[in-house]
Amino acid sequence: MKSFIRIKNLKYKDIINNLSLSIKKNDFITISGSNKCGKTTLIKILSRVIKTNNRVIINDKPIEEYDIDKYSSIVSRVIFDEDNKYLFDTIESELKYDLDDEERYKKIIKLFKLSKYQKNNPNNLDINIKMKFLLAKAIILKPKILLLDDVCLYMNNNETKEFMKILKHLQKNENMTIIMATDKLEETIYSDYLYILSEGKIVLKGNPLEVLKNDNTLNKLGLELPFMVDLSMKLKDYELVNNIELDIDRMVNILWK
Repeated sequence: MKSFIRIKNLKYKDIINNLSLSIKKNDFITISGSNKCGKTTLIKILSRVIKTNNRVIINDKPIEEYDIDKYSSIVSRVIFDEDNKYLFDTIESELKYDLDDEERYKKIIKLFKLSKYQKNNPNNLDINIKMKFLLAKAIILKPKILLLDDVCLYMNNNETKEFMKILKHLQKNENMTIIMATDKLEETIYSDYLYILSEGKIVLKGNPLEVLKNDNTLNKLGLELPFMVDLSMKLKDYELVNNIELDIDRMVNILWK
């Protein structure tokens, strides 16, 4: 399958340094690295918040050649921002803005479990519900590409798992291409492909679990392995397990056999 998004020798100030990558349609990609590695800048470039003379190609067309309204219907970005400004004072009104499809609204409200919050003011939501609302708002008009930047930063493990489950649903059932930037490596295991950046360059890439095996490199970059990955690798050194195991109950069963 040909690339849906192509970036070739991208440069931006001293943040992005000759970065090249390609993403297939409907892939779920994560980009991680320590602070100031360039991942947020890359998300801003893809969303056209930052302009660059280097060409980023989406569906065989440079992004600067898209009409801005057309581009915003293709690419949608979600970030957590406590200073978001809303046109309306309820979730329902916000989500229905520009939407002429009641069934779509009902489907999204159900998917994100927002039914009991429909009449709430978006400014008065707790962080977990607010992120669900922001994601619902971003995808309700069916964009082709979803950009996410540290969206699970303030979520606990169960909230993060629920959020990732929604993203996987969008990837499979809405045919969305998802690009997520995150500091937390535990979030990357839900994706199809992982890029690790350092000083604006790709230093590791591939299947997330394979990338996470490079613990020495990741530690040098100041990145902390997910607990279960770290535990699995230590137990592999003692030949107690054969593979990386992410489920703690299965891990216990393996060790007790």
